[in-house]
Amino acid sequence: MAETAEPTTETDEAIIGRIARGDRAAFSLLYDRFSPPLFGLLKQILSDEKDAEDVLQESFVYVWQHAAQYDRTKSKAFTWAVMIFRHKAIDRLRALGRRERLNETAATEIPLLSNSSPGADEEAHANDRSRMVKEALLALPEEQRKLIEFAFLKGLTHHSIAESLGIPLGTVKTSIRRGLLKLRDLLKGGAQ
Repeated sequence: MAETAEPTTETDEAIIGRIARGDRAAFSLLYDRFSPPLFGLLKQILSDEKDAEDVLQESFVYVWQHAAQYDRTKSKAFTWAVMIFRHKAIDRLRALGRRERLNETAATEIPLLSNSSPGADEEAHANDRSRMVKEALLALPEEQRKLIEFAFLKGLTHHSIAESLGIPLGTVKTSIRRGLLKLRDLLKGGAQ
């Protein structure tokens, strides 16, 4: 009778070593161990199950291809995997943000390119929305407004904002989150 206890007691680090040597069974074992918590992390970051599934697959392919680069002296295997999956999720968020900004730009340029001009009602509505957003931004505390502008108008990452302003990363994240919540509340109040 073959022993089945060995694969379940094998360390994650040893499994990654086997993957680095092209062991498909080790990869399958690692997938079974890591996919549930990492899929949960991706769903939390991306807020979309389909995107989370795509990034899960993309990230596991990366692990398969780069397992030889794992250095057990620098981190645990799961920590290494979390960093890969988190970076892939952030890359997806950036790509989605760029796509959304491109769509918004295209939507605003289409009326300019067409022969017909937008109706007066549409233009007035767009101007009202723009004015409301500007007023809501101005109503935020200066630090929150500045951080939101850096993150969303200039497209900087939280990390790069923290580094460039010399502010702790946690403070940047908290200020942006609070500012966005306040901005949402201000816009909801203005829309009623």
